[in-house]
Formats: sequence, C-alpha cells, structure tokens
Amino acid sequence: MMLRFDIVGDIAIIRNTTDNLTVVAESILQKNKRVKVVLAQSGPVQGIFRLCKLRHVAGEERTTTAHRENGCLFHVDLAAVHFSPRLVHERRLIAESVGPAESVLNMFGGVGTFSVEIARKNPSTRVFNVDVNAEAIRLCLRNILANRLRGRVVAVLADAKEAANSLFLNKMDRVLLPLPEKSREYLDIAVSTLRREGVIHYYDFIDADKQESPLEKALTRISSTIDGKNVSSRGGRIVKSVAPRRYLLSIELHKNRLSS
Repeated sequence: MMLRFDIVGDIAIIRNTTDNLTVVAESILQKNKRVKVVLAQSGPVQGIFRLCKLRHVAGEERTTTAHRENGCLFHVDLAAVHFSPRLVHERRLIAESVGPAESVLNMFGGVGTFSVEIARKNPSTRVFNVDVNAEAIRLCLRNILANRLRGRVVAVLADAKEAANSLFLNKMDRVLLPLPEKSREYLDIAVSTLRREGVIHYYDFIDADKQESPLEKALTRISSTIDGKNVSSRGGRIVKSVAPRRYLLSIELHKNRLSS
C-alpha cells in the first residue's frame, strides 16, 4: 500500500494505516525538514464540524500550526476545525473568478481559507465568512488580522441558514457552498441570497460508475431545487477523486438577469 500523508504547516497527517507507523513517522520527519509533528488519522471525517480523530505519532505534541498557501497565512488547529490542503488549487480558482466590488457569502467558511484568498485577490470585495464552529470563527478572526483584511472579511458565528435569512437575503453577488455533505440542503437558501445575475459555487460528492457522467448526475440531484428559480448551470468540473468512483464536483450556478 502506498503511504498517503498531507502536510499542513509543519504538521504531517498520515491518512492510511501501516504496521510500522512510528518508523514511517520518523522517516517523514527526517525527509521533510519543515515537518515538526506527525499525526495519524484514526477514523473517518464525521460530525457537524467534519472532524476526524488524530493521534500523535512523532515530533512535538500539538495540533496547532500556521499554514501558507497562495500568498496567504492560516492559523489552524487540526483537532478543532476541518482543513484540507488538497483544495489549494480550487481556492485559487475561486479567488480568481470573483469580480471587483462583489459581496460574497461563504456559507461554510471555516477558518476563512476561501474567504481570505478571495479578499486578498480582490481588494474591493467584501466577504462574509459564516460558520457554526466557534473555534473556526476564532481562528478566522486571527487569520483576518494576520492577512491584514480587517473590514474586508467579516466572520459570523451562526448557522448558515439562520444567517442567510436574517442578514443576506437578496444582497449577495456570489455565494460559496464548500461543504459537500450539506450543500444540497442549503442550496435553496443560497439562491434566495442572490442579487440579479448572482453566482453560486456549489460542491457535491457524487458516486458514478464508468457509464455515468458525474456532472450530469450532480445536476439531476439539484434540478428540483433550482427549477423555477431562474437559476441555470454554467458548467462544472471534477475537483478531485476522493475514492474509487467517488468524486468531489464543483458546479457554477447563475441567477438569470430577468429573475426577481
């Protein structure tokens, strides 16, 4: 079995089990000089905060680190918040797609990864980073200051539906739904936050066999939600494969000009 591990800041996370875990961890430390901690994932991602069980294997005993990507700095606690370094390219693509002076709502913002990168790339844009995890919002506030984005990224501790209904109806130019497990459930309220010609970046996990198109299957799943709302798809793509025949997809939805 090929060893799989991710590096977040100076922490390596081993993603699959091995009989010689300690030996492997020491090898990671020796071959990657910037790595100071090795953790092992001992269970699947689960729960409302999308956390997985981690156990210390080698190096310093901590789960906090500072991670840099795309010119941004992120403070992360891997035991308390969800963070995937594998979406570095996706976050850059989204930041580059945002136009000047847009109002952006990130409905599952976490520590602010998408939000901070969007604001850094687009100085006249304001991003609202909503999350129900208090620790994620605390770290988001720290990341706002670390990246000098005070007033350009706003951290909101709330359930995304409640925040959308009370603060953002018909006010957003762009909405992000980067939580595939919940995106379909929250899509309807995301549509209601859009101004005319607004955009939604929708993410979903799709299981598809060789004869199926993952994109067509994803569009079929959300058709009942967007039908009659003057919202149409402008294409989608596979972000990554997460398991055999299981994919993370990104779909771009646009509210049409004549919608109310």
